[in-house]
Amino acid sequence: MTKQRLTIISLVSILIFGLLLSGKLLYENKWLEGSLIKESQQISGVISAEILNRQGASEMLVNTGQVSNLQTICTQLKTISGARPIRLADQRTPELEEIYQQMQFAIQEGMAMGNFTQMRETLTTQAEQAGVIMSLAMDNEAIYLVLTKGENQLVSVIERHGQGIFLPSVGGDYKTMNQ
Repeated sequence: MTKQRLTIISLVSILIFGLLLSGKLLYENKWLEGSLIKESQQISGVISAEILNRQGASEMLVNTGQVSNLQTICTQLKTISGARPIRLADQRTPELEEIYQQMQFAIQEGMAMGNFTQMRETLTTQAEQAGVIMSLAMDNEAIYLVLTKGENQLVSVIERHGQGIFLPSVGGDYKTMNQ
């Protein structure tokens, strides 16, 4: 008699645990992600957002339009993303990527040496020579860089302390390339 009770109690416990776990997963995947995406789309400069699961890790992919203040957008995205890292997708061109790669030397040197004034001057000169409009901002957490040429734009958040909140930004074709 006690063996039957123990078996029934175990089965009921497993069933209840399964229901609670599936309810939690449903809440996180449908309701929470849906509200997170809806909130992010209300931010000026954000076209769309979605949650991607890649190699067992979850990330928030945010497609940007014409960004005027990257620092403000990133602050708002951090508030709503929770613990998920954020990856920005922009409308970059190979030319903008090349300019950005050339700027990496000054950016990394500025971060390592702490000479941000010299970094800004060097980046401004490089942008002017390339015919690119540059927007540069920074705070204690990151450097926010936007390179614009015509309708195309490259956005990048370079974390100063490697917090892992922002993943490297990518072009708009990121999702189709990595499925």
